[in-house]
Amino acid sequence: MGVQPLRPPARAEGEMNDTDARLWHPWLRINRVLRAMLHTRWCAEAWSVVRIEFRRALALRSEIRRAGWFN
Repeated sequence: MGVQPLRPPARAEGEMNDTDARLWHPWLRINRVLRAMLHTRWCAEAWSVVRIEFRRALALRSEIRRAGWFN
C-alpha cells in the first residue's frame, strides 16, 4: 500500500473561483453582475445604492459595446 499524492478537492459543477471569473470577457462579467443585481432582493436603503451602481454597470456595458470588442 503506497502513499497517495495530495490532490486538491474536486470542484462541484458550476462552482468557480476568482481566477475563472477574471478570465471572462468584460462584457460577460458585466452581464453577470447585472443579472445578480436584478435577482437579489434589496432593502430600500440598499436599493438606493444598488440602483446607482446598476446604472454605472449599464453605462460600462454600452461603452464596451461601442469600443468594438465584438468586431
